[in-house]
Amino acid sequence: MRNVLKMLIFFVLYLSAFVTANEYGKRSFTIVLDTTISMREEIDILKSNIESVVKVPLFDIDNYILLPFEDPGFGPSFVYQTPSKLVDVINLVEVGGGNECPENSMPAIERALTISKPNSIIFVFTDGYASINNKLNSVENLCRTTNSQVIIFLSGECVQSGTKSVVGTIDAYFDIARSCSGSVVKLQLYTFRQVFRMMKEIMKTDWTEIVANKTSFGRDQFTISVDAYTKYLVMVVTGEYLNVEIIDENGETPPIDRIVNTLHSKVIRFISPSLGTYNVKISSRGKSLMTIYKRREVSFRLGFSPKLARNMKETSPLPLPVTVNYIFIAVAEISIELNSVYIKFDGRHVKKIDVQIVDRNLGLYSAREYFEPEKSFKITIYGHDESYQIIKGSTGTLTPQKPIQELQIQKPKIEWIEPEVTLVEYKANITLACKVSGYPKPTISWSDDTGNTFPSEDALLETRSVFISYAYINKVTDNSTINCNAVSSKGEDTLSMNLFVNRTLTFEVIKYPEDVTFEYTTQGELFCKVDAYPEASIKWYHNDSLVENTDNLEIVNDQSMLLLKYMTPQLTGEYRCEISNKIQNKSYTAIVDISGIELPEIKLKDSELVFRLDDMVDIECSINKGEPVPDVNWKFKTENGYEDVPRGVSVEKNHLKITSIKTEHIGIYKCEAKNIFGSDSKELFIKVEYPPKINFSDKLKTVKRDEDVELACEVDAIPKADVRWEKKQNNVVIPLDSRHETDEWNTLRFRALSTDSGNYYCIAENSLGRAERIVTLNVLVSPYIDPPPRKVIMIRAGETVTLQCNVHFGYPLPTTKWEFIALNSTLTTLSRGNSINDLTLENVSKSHEGSYICLAENAAGSDTIKIDLKML
Repeated sequence: MRNVLKMLIFFVLYLSAFVTANEYGKRSFTIVLDTTISMREEIDILKSNIESVVKVPLFDIDNYILLPFEDPGFGPSFVYQTPSKLVDVINLVEVGGGNECPENSMPAIERALTISKPNSIIFVFTDGYASINNKLNSVENLCRTTNSQVIIFLSGECVQSGTKSVVGTIDAYFDIARSCSGSVVKLQLYTFRQVFRMMKEIMKTDWTEIVANKTSFGRDQFTISVDAYTKYLVMVVTGEYLNVEIIDENGETPPIDRIVNTLHSKVIRFISPSLGTYNVKISSRGKSLMTIYKRREVSFRLGFSPKLARNMKETSPLPLPVTVNYIFIAVAEISIELNSVYIKFDGRHVKKIDVQIVDRNLGLYSAREYFEPEKSFKITIYGHDESYQIIKGSTGTLTPQKPIQELQIQKPKIEWIEPEVTLVEYKANITLACKVSGYPKPTISWSDDTGNTFPSEDALLETRSVFISYAYINKVTDNSTINCNAVSSKGEDTLSMNLFVNRTLTFEVIKYPEDVTFEYTTQGELFCKVDAYPEASIKWYHNDSLVENTDNLEIVNDQSMLLLKYMTPQLTGEYRCEISNKIQNKSYTAIVDISGIELPEIKLKDSELVFRLDDMVDIECSINKGEPVPDVNWKFKTENGYEDVPRGVSVEKNHLKITSIKTEHIGIYKCEAKNIFGSDSKELFIKVEYPPKINFSDKLKTVKRDEDVELACEVDAIPKADVRWEKKQNNVVIPLDSRHETDEWNTLRFRALSTDSGNYYCIAENSLGRAERIVTLNVLVSPYIDPPPRKVIMIRAGETVTLQCNVHFGYPLPTTKWEFIALNSTLTTLSRGNSINDLTLENVSKSHEGSYICLAENAAGSDTIKIDLKML
């Protein structure tokens, strides 16, 4: 063993206090020893007290480690399997070396965390501060990853040689304690022995929660909450010239035990902490650190049985050896949810076993495990409360049942586990149990008051003389008396219980109709079954009509089944069963479809066809589907609907035929296919193309000048013809001016002028031909006579005079005549002629004196002039 400058002792062990998720696991008990002359007295005290520490029942220790260290190095480490070897090696430690300070303790802590197993607690003994270096981060990370705890016992400070100046700070140890869920305890030599009591207190308890908080400078205040599950509570506070005051909710100091009470550190155990909140006031010079240790326990009961029990009455307080036992766990607080169960055998081997929920609402759980004879065990359960805080509970040391070497003869005796009067639900499957004691083992059976027996099984519950028997009764329907019978050669026993069946308001629909497809001509069934009390009635409906028995429909089996005897399309649709009693009613619907049939489906290649006049037509209406094969027919659409095809059109099977198509065959034809299940139809529009035809009756039209002219041209053509009007004279086309307008019906309109007479041509053209019709237009024009130069002519007797009557315009050619009105009003017609008609009077005498009138007239009208002739 080498002498080193400082001593650093690390006790490393796994404590469940630091465990949250990992719970149990193999642990190390490690001492890292750093010897120095300045630590001589502390090491001597350690040698005197370490054995008392390791004698404390430590939790699941796998090995014991000693790790010596010196500035700047450490090691080697010593690993042992027993605590006595550790004590022996510590007693061999000798001090020596210098006293450099601050000391390089971080690498030793890092090494201790590395060689120790996870979930460790590390006690650090030193009399000097730690130097700050890059190992601090590594130590903190190791604590987080290994879930290890570091507790530092500091018995001195670093004082500069030849002065009283302190070198370094406690900050590094505070940082480690906070990151490693630990604490720092500052001591003087005369109080050094107090740390061993703290070590025992920390190690003997399986803590469930450890919280380390670094306080601010000077004064600070904390609250500590204690719930109903908190059984143990320890508080560790360290700071320069420390003062700690604890006040409960009543303003009083609670019962406490000061485990460590030094000038700079307080380790306080709360004695039987009461439910509530504690107010902690801390004052110190500079920084302080407070760590809270809590153990939260849950109360529970255990029972054991070779069968899966339903309650504690069916179990034994100890397991049977050499067999697999069900472990029945009843947690006192149902708000606690059980997570895991651990069994520790012979104080060393720990095994985790699976836990199953029996009844979460009652806090009942079960597990299974094999128990060896005379092998002691301890069971620890872990759970969490509603806030997911870890809570645990443990039993004392237990041992399996011990065989009784000599058993006295005992007649059978039955103990009811079930109540003497039990109410069960109608048709429930129930299990009944009774305990039977007796030796030799009795024969156990179950029966009712009518002599019916029930299947059962039994098993040994307590060594050789106590048995558990289970009876299994399925679908209980009637009230009865149930008997548990036990018979052996030494006697018999029978206990009875009354079983009452609760059938109130039972309404359970066992089967109801669902959507289904039945094949054509086959038989189909629909079900509507109910278990009801009071008894329920059932009615069937088909497409909202009440079903009655017919040739194809029959209601059978107490209305619970509807039989479709011969499936046809008429039986398809919606079926509804209505279930009702005096208490409740329900309704269920199902759609029944049919298979094995095929509705007609036809196909026409085209929906519209165009032919030319006199074409031959043959159109097929193809049948794609249809079973049975549908009948096909063709119809023609008229204003009255679809009727037989017109004359000249024939139907042959599924073909539409026309020998020579005419315009009267134009229209919509429908192909329709029918069988007994339905029909399908398609329409076809047939068009016929032909050259233009012009229909009008007026070949000659006569109008008067300035009258409106309408020349109609009714054109029939497919495709539609282009129509135009032309005027020709002597085979020369005379262009029509803007006066001439043609409307959408091809009617030519204009106001007649005298020049508009002539032949008008309506011309219609399409791709198949041309048509032309002529209309001769005659425009009638009234005659017009030039006014005479003189209306009164004076003449001498014997002279000759010519009276002029020049007729212009006029169509048709007007006729003219001269009339003479003598002075005595006698009217005489003198001459007749055409448009130019002069009248010459020779050798004029008194008899010629009077009025001469020239009259021109035709079909359009007339015109006149008058000349008076007077004698000189």
